[in-house]
Amino acid sequence: MFINSEISKYISKNFFLCSLLTISSLGSVIFIGDLVEYSKKLSSYNETGISLLFLLAFLNLPKMLLEILPFAMLFAGMLWTIRINNYRELLIIRASGIPLVKVCIPIILVSFLLGIFFVFTFSPVISATQKKIQTIEAEKLGKPITSLLVSNSGFWLKQGSSKSSEIIYAKRLNIQNMTLMDVLVYKFNKNYEVKERLKAKTSELKDSYWLLNDIKLTNVNGVTITKEYLRLETSITNSQIKEGLSSPETISVWNLYSFIVMFEKAGFSAKKHKLYFNKLLCLPLFLSGMSLLGISLNMVTFSKRTSSVRNFLGVIFGFLIFYMTKIIGAIAISGKLTFFLSALIPSFIPLLFGAILIFIADEKLNQ
Repeated sequence: MFINSEISKYISKNFFLCSLLTISSLGSVIFIGDLVEYSKKLSSYNETGISLLFLLAFLNLPKMLLEILPFAMLFAGMLWTIRINNYRELLIIRASGIPLVKVCIPIILVSFLLGIFFVFTFSPVISATQKKIQTIEAEKLGKPITSLLVSNSGFWLKQGSSKSSEIIYAKRLNIQNMTLMDVLVYKFNKNYEVKERLKAKTSELKDSYWLLNDIKLTNVNGVTITKEYLRLETSITNSQIKEGLSSPETISVWNLYSFIVMFEKAGFSAKKHKLYFNKLLCLPLFLSGMSLLGISLNMVTFSKRTSSVRNFLGVIFGFLIFYMTKIIGAIAISGKLTFFLSALIPSFIPLLFGAILIFIADEKLNQ
């Protein structure tokens, strides 16, 4: 079979090297951009050093690489066709009787395998690095950090900063008025030592604070006092709790489905997580389509001027697909489109256009 031939292996190897080159190049640009962005964001903090900026930019790199991966594969396809046209390798392959459709098979397979690799290896890395960024921002910069855990026994909520924090436990949650039932609050200092323990009948989320009712407060000496109500400051909002606080990127693909199922059973909205999960599932197909679109632009072009125009149009088309993906995602979150279709449609469009251009180019070369 052609897939096992030496020509197929040669095409796969060269396209893989082109993919690594484009991913590395775009990654370098993104890394420098993140350095500049973090330096602007953290300019007001006195303890911010250059090492912290490099660390934050490095930790954010896996997430950004996954986002720009479709563009990298588009540019990799363009780079590969420019190379084989310059060295007339495509003419040699065509002279051996191999149609353009078969030439594309190794490239599609390489792109698909790269997509699988990035989904199942980069997703856990992104989860770990994003959580590390949150921890650094809380410890070094004093930014509030929050997390939510939903289990069969109830809800666990952590809030606070590097100076103090609270862990809130509730047996039940009324999602309509955002009220916790049978509440326990443990207040910690910066050394994670318990300062106070609060037991409340209910806790209702207001603007910038929790309103606890019917409270029993126990201090470190074991003295218990009762209060009718108490305010507990928080930076958490209603929408954050409804969406699970954690962004989808902080959850590994291996745990994302179970998180969505458990979260929806508890009455929360997991729309952003479901959209992100379906995008990850369709990413290998999306990368295959973008790489096919990239190589299809210059398959029968030997003029440098025509090639430049087609590459420019390919970049424009890539940006259009990017914005179309955002629009379709927003439509899916609004409930007017299924999440799977919202991830599948952007994957099929470049695949369809690329296949059409390949078949047209093959027909022209056969004439």
